[in-house]
Amino acid sequence: MSWPRSQLFEIGDQTWCPSWLHKYEQFSLTQLWQLQVPGWSNGSLATQACEVFKEHLQDLSSYAVVDVCAGAGGPTPVLEFKLNKELQSKGKDPVHFILTDLYPHFEEWRRISKKQKNVAYIKKPVDARAADRFTKASSKAKECRLFNSADAFM
Repeated sequence: MSWPRSQLFEIGDQTWCPSWLHKYEQFSLTQLWQLQVPGWSNGSLATQACEVFKEHLQDLSSYAVVDVCAGAGGPTPVLEFKLNKELQSKGKDPVHFILTDLYPHFEEWRRISKKQKNVAYIKKPVDARAADRFTKASSKAKECRLFNSADAFM
């Protein structure tokens, strides 16, 4: 028996939502990505997403991973740490990550990018539905957009 598709929305994306509640929502979603329940899950959702990346993207170092709905960072800090730790152990170049959002949380992104040199962010709001290419034209990096790739793997 299959369930009908549910169409949900984020309260924080609504124009009537106060900014303090939106920030709380962003932090809550980030915590869910990083939540580990011993005995019930095989690591956090972010850790499991690392396995999906390794399975579907053969040469990770050739990609720039763009989180177009990054909120307060989402899974990106965990993805960057785990994937690049493994790439480094194999003597490969790191994969770079770019945070963007329609309602950016710059304070949190600055904190993340200071700790993790392979994480950068776009310094203005970005609508994921109309986003241009984020890597420079001179860059040979292919873009993998987290928002879109999550839908593609479902």
